[in-house]
Amino acid sequence: MTAPTTLSRPHFRFLCALLFCTGMTSLVFQIIWLRGFGIILGSTIYSMSCVITVFMLGLALGSFLMSRLLKRGRWLAEHPLAAYGSVEALVGLSALLVTWTLFTHQDFYLSLSSSPTAPLLKLLLTQFSLCAALITVPTTLMGMTLPLVSQLVADRRQVSALYGINTIGGATGSVIASFVLIYYLGCIRAGTVAAAVNGLIFCAALLASRAFPPVTAGAGEELSGGTVEATVPAEGQLLGRPLLLSLAVFSGFIALSCEITWTRFLSLCFGNRVYVTSITLALILLFMGQAARMSGALLRGPNPVWRILLKSCALTLISFAVAFLLERHALQATHPGLVVLFILVMVVFPATALGLLFPLTLAARPSRADNPASWVGLVYGVNTLASLVGSLASGYVLINLLGSNGLIAFNSALLVLTLGGLVYAFRQHLRPADHALAAAAGLGFLAVILPRSTEVPPVVDPERAVVRSEDAHGIFSVVSMGEGRLRVLNNRTDLVYLYGDPTTQYVQESQAYFPALYAPRLEKVLNIGSGYGITAGAFSRVAEVRSIDAVEIVPALVEHARLFSPGNHRYFDNPRIQVHVTDGRHFLATTPERYDIISINLSDPYLPGASSFFSREFYELTRARLRPGGVMTQHIFGPDVASLYHGIHEVFPHVKAIPAYGDGLTIIASMEPLQPHQREVFLRQYDEGRALLGPIGLKDGLAGFEKLIAVGDERLQELAARAPEFRNSDDMPSLEFRRLPGKLGLFHSNN
Repeated sequence: MTAPTTLSRPHFRFLCALLFCTGMTSLVFQIIWLRGFGIILGSTIYSMSCVITVFMLGLALGSFLMSRLLKRGRWLAEHPLAAYGSVEALVGLSALLVTWTLFTHQDFYLSLSSSPTAPLLKLLLTQFSLCAALITVPTTLMGMTLPLVSQLVADRRQVSALYGINTIGGATGSVIASFVLIYYLGCIRAGTVAAAVNGLIFCAALLASRAFPPVTAGAGEELSGGTVEATVPAEGQLLGRPLLLSLAVFSGFIALSCEITWTRFLSLCFGNRVYVTSITLALILLFMGQAARMSGALLRGPNPVWRILLKSCALTLISFAVAFLLERHALQATHPGLVVLFILVMVVFPATALGLLFPLTLAARPSRADNPASWVGLVYGVNTLASLVGSLASGYVLINLLGSNGLIAFNSALLVLTLGGLVYAFRQHLRPADHALAAAAGLGFLAVILPRSTEVPPVVDPERAVVRSEDAHGIFSVVSMGEGRLRVLNNRTDLVYLYGDPTTQYVQESQAYFPALYAPRLEKVLNIGSGYGITAGAFSRVAEVRSIDAVEIVPALVEHARLFSPGNHRYFDNPRIQVHVTDGRHFLATTPERYDIISINLSDPYLPGASSFFSREFYELTRARLRPGGVMTQHIFGPDVASLYHGIHEVFPHVKAIPAYGDGLTIIASMEPLQPHQREVFLRQYDEGRALLGPIGLKDGLAGFEKLIAVGDERLQELAARAPEFRNSDDMPSLEFRRLPGKLGLFHSNN
């Protein structure tokens, strides 16, 4: 029996529903894994890129493998829907196993990971190997699904539409994972729900498999209208197998490269919370998926594939040019309409136009393809592999060399080359409108590469910028606020409170002197989140402290540390201080050292990555890295200060505090009763404490400090009487997904 050239509407909708759910569960697992690996490998840009790279590599391997199997495996070719359902069941089981082990066997995986102080190449190889060992199997299985389902579809436009539905499912999964599943259920149970959906896909596919006969070879060479696709001879000559594969490579590379910059621009405009990341990913996938769905309608029109490709490239270039003209005003705008317009022309329109490239490649497969589904697998694999290369090259190299605007200009140059190739190849078939559009795109490219356009403008106080730099971690800015005060931002996030403000100096130096007063020994200290270096510098003023490890995740803060002198006591020149630029939690988990004091100073407990420093598992790790009687200190603040206090007290039974910023507290905690062991040292060696405490506003030295401790004791009694609203853990990251008060609580937390 020969299959029809176009799948019936009910059958097609059924496949759409299945692939929508497939895309949704894949993104749910990806978001959960990014959280889990962030704890094991460190919440750095490189470790996150490593996870995404292995994820995409698995998709490519699965697609290539299925492309080969469909050529040789008779059962697969004859029972594609049953095979698809079986693959989905295996995806659910293997992905759930990975999810469970990520959050229950962290110590084991940490023992396999390299020290964050290891050479970068060794560190990346170790991270890559660990990721590959864990997620290659489920991601390879995920990559097999689209080629299998395409075995049931003869109409090439329907294959593109299925790909679009799958992508829209991914967009939905991104939102559901953050706003619903992880928020209410936690990571492991969220993975269980996703695996259950995979199980339902298996049951539905198995039950319906008899109603979906596979498409026979060559059945899809005609479109539903009965016209042969390559109606234009020149198009038929150009859009052969080599060029279509080249287009798949091009579309994969440029889409992922642009996605890196789109994510940064959206965070610049909308905020710093985890919800912004989810919405950003969903927005990009949604419009790319919608473009794939549009491709079928475009192919029904009078325009050949090459003209649609030409328009797609040209309109993307024009969109980027308009975005660059609006950028400076949009990033500093107070009117939301201007910001929305900027996002439309910088992200939405280009994502839609570029989203057409790959679906059109799928739809325009060579007429001599012996197995349509095998061709889909090959093209999908090539596209995914190119996406991987685009992500790596852009995230590791190009954005450091060129910056966000420079990376957009680089991708615009690739679009110009493609546009020029199409214009030259089809010069005999061009219409006046095609010439005009190509010329407008050329002018747009000139606007993109203007010298002033290659640098992202400041987001705040452009006239007062002292330092501006951009790397893979973000756009780092130091802004003068007058009277010797400096504001430090990464993108739109304030990394630390104002340098030069007396409160900043008091709080951050107190995070050294407070624990130093109570620690039985003062030999070895760890400062996580060194920021300006004030706390590390304060520790260096205590002569009894012999060794200080200062850990900071933002390289630019360390590179520009001289700006924050003399407040940081020139800690960067002190031989007792060793500075490590890496993730603090990963450093603590992998170091063999034990410390007398661990001082933790993070600017915002609600930021992605930072919230893991307030989990039960982190406090247990901190406890394990302290010497007997050792002291942990941390700054807590915000609307959930009572819950934060209870989180510390559940692990450390003995807690004391002093007032900090606003209603915040600087906490010290220990497994043993807290006694001022170094009180005599403060009195004898440091002029009754005035030598250390006088410069931060406590003129009566230790006596004034002890009054603050008494105030802190009263505040702790008040917090102890209040029941915690939540308990924060790695599996249940309530703090990171907290719905903060205020209309912008989902988007901003510290500014």
